Amino acid sequence: MNINHGNNLSGIEWQCSHCGALNKVAAAKFCGKCGSAREKEILKPVLKAVDKSISREVKSPTKTKRRIFAQLKRIFYPTKKKMYKAVIASAFILLVASLLSGYKLYTNVDAIHLTQTKFTDVSLDHPIYTVCKNLLEIDAVSFRKNVELAPYEQISASEWNHAINQASKYLNLKYPEAAYFSKNEAVSLDNLNHKLRQLKPNSSEIPDTSRIQSFYILEQTLFY
Repeated sequence: MNINHGNNLSGIEWQCSHCGALNKVAAAKFCGKCGSAREKEILKPVLKAVDKSISREVKSPTKTKRRIFAQLKRIFYPTKKKMYKAVIASAFILLVASLLSGYKLYTNVDAIHLTQTKFTDVSLDHPIYTVCKNLLEIDAVSFRKNVELAPYEQISASEWNHAINQASKYLNLKYPEAAYFSKNEAVSLDNLNHKLRQLKPNSSEIPDTSRIQSFYILEQTLFY
């Protein structure tokens, strides 16, 4: 008997016990050549082989587990594309969170509201951030190279004029021309105090020509 592999009877051949003819129609009850009835004994091994073939597939635990695992993986496991998007999204969220927390820490020292300008040569708790907070908020305190405060360097004429200009715009006030340095006018302690009195006659005098002292007295004169 020649048995072809398959899950149905259409692919199983049987041999007639009378004439020996090979019948290819598995469901036939009579021999196609001699017409003899198909004996039940011949059908038994055929059905047994079919049952064995089917049972081998159904009862195979390894194949079944693999098939189930593959289906579950497709449902619950993300694809590479989805995983890539998830990683990018997570990284972006972490980046934004770290920037916000860093900015909050950087802009809040001892509950002091600081300006956007952070000088590189002084610490965040330097007095400039409190004694000149109004000038800093309106960007009236210009910085030197590498965003340095250079607190003890002499203030320049353009830095003085810039501070008064920013205050004038912010306060919507017009200050006398004599309060500004003219072109090529030298910076000296006498000149600074003279121009300061043009802004406020009873203003305190600047003790020296340093930037930090000049900005501090300007803060007191213009905002208090």
